[in-house]
Amino acid sequence: MRCLMVFDNLNDIVFMKCDTTFCEHIRKIGVSQDLIKPTENEKEDCQTIDPDLILQIFSPMVTSQRIMNCHFSNRYSSMQCENGTNIVFDEYLGHLFIYIGDKEISWQQKVLSVTILFIKRICGSDVSLLKYSRRRRFLVSKLLDTWLKRSNEEQCVIIEAVEQLTVSIELSTAALTAAKTAAEKMKTKSAFSRVHILIMVRQKFLTLYSSRNATDLSAGDTLFLALLAEAVQVADSEPKDKSDLNVIIIEKENLPKIENDSSLPRNKINSLLVLLGQHGLKLNAVHLSYITEGVSLFIIHEIGNEVFNSSVIDSLTSFCTIQEIQSRGTMDREALKVEYDIVDSSMKKIIDLFKKKNAPFAPTRSVLAIITTLATRWEPLKKKYLEYFKNNENTNLNAIESSNMNIISSLKDLHHHCMLNESLIDNYTKEAVSDASALVAVMLRDYSTFFEVKAMNNFTMRSRSTLNINKYLEEFPGLVHFIYVDRMSHRMIAPGLEFASPETLELTKKKVWSMIEVSRQHLRDGHFIVLWKDNTFTYSYFLWFEDQSGTSLKPRVQPMASELFPGILNGDYYEKLLEQCFPRMPKGKVRCFELFCVHLGLATASCVLEHSRRLSATVWEVTGRPSNLLDLF
Repeated sequence: MRCLMVFDNLNDIVFMKCDTTFCEHIRKIGVSQDLIKPTENEKEDCQTIDPDLILQIFSPMVTSQRIMNCHFSNRYSSMQCENGTNIVFDEYLGHLFIYIGDKEISWQQKVLSVTILFIKRICGSDVSLLKYSRRRRFLVSKLLDTWLKRSNEEQCVIIEAVEQLTVSIELSTAALTAAKTAAEKMKTKSAFSRVHILIMVRQKFLTLYSSRNATDLSAGDTLFLALLAEAVQVADSEPKDKSDLNVIIIEKENLPKIENDSSLPRNKINSLLVLLGQHGLKLNAVHLSYITEGVSLFIIHEIGNEVFNSSVIDSLTSFCTIQEIQSRGTMDREALKVEYDIVDSSMKKIIDLFKKKNAPFAPTRSVLAIITTLATRWEPLKKKYLEYFKNNENTNLNAIESSNMNIISSLKDLHHHCMLNESLIDNYTKEAVSDASALVAVMLRDYSTFFEVKAMNNFTMRSRSTLNINKYLEEFPGLVHFIYVDRMSHRMIAPGLEFASPETLELTKKKVWSMIEVSRQHLRDGHFIVLWKDNTFTYSYFLWFEDQSGTSLKPRVQPMASELFPGILNGDYYEKLLEQCFPRMPKGKVRCFELFCVHLGLATASCVLEHSRRLSATVWEVTGRPSNLLDLF
């Protein structure tokens, strides 16, 4: 059974995604409690579910969670039912997220974490867009489907890293030249000064060219875009009327089949507005096209005024936090002051941009009306907050709660009209993107088929195609599999899981996925080296640090156990780990690496350690990137 629900601060359902097993179960509960009447065709009725029925059943749980959080600051993180069903909770901008399933609690928490990430990138600071925007609701649903499926199939997705497609220098140069030429063409045709051209092949990174003024595209952005490309492709091939529902039903325990559609038109360009970035999300127009079935081309450019966009997002986010602080039983005056200062600064920037007639774009009458309303509402509210901070009387806060909601409403209107408004992508932009996309397709026409074939079999432990791989086979007897990740660039290299029979593949794949899960839990507990065995294999995990010259570094501070999930999709876990282990060290001075290994069960600990040291020193022969020795002592 699987269901994900999102409730707003009024306990209304904003978004829900469930399988038919869950629908059947809820209908049985509804019938048994006389909430609904039984019907003749129960199976047909289980393809839909009434949101009102969900509200009646889950309102007590949602209300209890709100009370525990607001009045006791001790909200539930998870519950377990008698039948083993797990219920996990999370919150974002005043919205309650609930996931019900039969998986491990840690995994279900990860699902909620990734769901919130997708919503941040697709809806910005206005979660309510899921309720009112059919396209964004459907896209979040397909992103989640894609991530769940690929997390069970692709090593790069489960460990959250970017797999580099290993091609010759000549082919790599040809791809980069095509990307650079497209970026230059974009600049000549339009005012695109902040552009990225990214080419990926079946979720593997081929090349990226960024113009001088563009904000860096992080590895987390790249991984998200790879998932987005597949989600868009699936969404294009499905009937659009499915997205008319707030409640999205998926088939029984099977996720949608995700394949490349051979009939997909090559000249079609999907354009969307999404938020990218690891340190503060920035609004970008993403134009996605396909050179061939598996070769996706992204033309990305920042859109709008950065100061205006970030001010709207910061204001909305801080106002939602203020609402939460004010709803608690005990007032955290210091936290309230921090959020108020953010709001005050952001609101001043928004209003001043238009007061001085220096708007970042030509505003429509409706936008000017929103700005006028916002300024009118903010000034008296600001005075009330200043009076509260001066006199510290809670009665002042009670009088301004409704005013907060009015401001939030105006900010959401501004967010919708000036940021996540698809009409911002004009015809002139579409023409420039179309020309640049066609140029890349022509320049890579002779190589695209090879790229696709190579991506399906980047390299395997059984490959006899190059001397480098033969060397690995000869020098590492007993080594079954490895995953190597440079956690500064988040690029990974790993053999594909190619084995003689499907049965062997499935068995070994389960072992590899289990190894990753165990390693991740130990890493969250602060353990950097782990070795263990089962009846078949010996497993090892290493995380280590180096300075820029390759000299091994020991952590200056032992990290505490973390609730964060290792990865890069929802913030760079490894960047935070470096800050914790090496406080006061300048950013970029310490490098971080990971190595997972699977050996045959007969391998001794000393053999595993010796192999791991040599593997970390020689893996550059496959990646083409020099690496340094893993220091285990």
